[in-house]
Amino acid sequence: MNNLGAFFVSQIVIIPLVIGLIRFNKTVSSYQPFLLLLALAFISESISFICIEILNTSNAISFNLYGLAECMVVLYQFYVWGFLKRKFRLYVVLAIGLITGWVTENLLFAQIENFSPVFRVTYAFIAVLLSINEINYLIIQDNKNLLRNSRFLICMGFIIIFIYQIIYEASFFVGSDTILTLKIVFMFNYINAFVNLVYVLAVLFIPVKTAYYFKKHFEA
Repeated sequence: MNNLGAFFVSQIVIIPLVIGLIRFNKTVSSYQPFLLLLALAFISESISFICIEILNTSNAISFNLYGLAECMVVLYQFYVWGFLKRKFRLYVVLAIGLITGWVTENLLFAQIENFSPVFRVTYAFIAVLLSINEINYLIIQDNKNLLRNSRFLICMGFIIIFIYQIIYEASFFVGSDTILTLKIVFMFNYINAFVNLVYVLAVLFIPVKTAYYFKKHFEA
């Protein structure tokens, strides 16, 4: 797949983003960080395409900045959902630790013009653990309607994309020109597209505000 094709595939993220924005006023606020995450992904993919195809330069700086923003929003999403709010010290430690790791790899080692695999693997691993923990909680609380549970679908999307992110980054330690690495890189766009389609369902199932639900079902 060429860069143009990869760009159009990546822009599938605009579907859940637009749906989320259309339904924004009636959905509960606890999912707003996720909608912000979709917006950041859309902006990052667009900037990357401009850097590579139009400016003929590397997208490393914008990609690294997006990585920092993404991990902070993901952490905040789990905070809003409740787990990291109950474990506030853990939330602070994770946030400070990840920011420190990003600054160390990108600024202190002057690697911001290159991609930062250590940071990306670290926060991907943390996101996977948080997602698994959230799913375990949901299974206990609501084990009958998980496929219509927006939080469950989002966490499943996180697990798929962040595990693949770990595999993606680890493959470059083996060698960037090996057959295995090339296959993993090739498949990334399709995995990303699949996860964005999962996010479409997740956005559609985001609960509506109580006031909106009452107005729709009980007012004449």
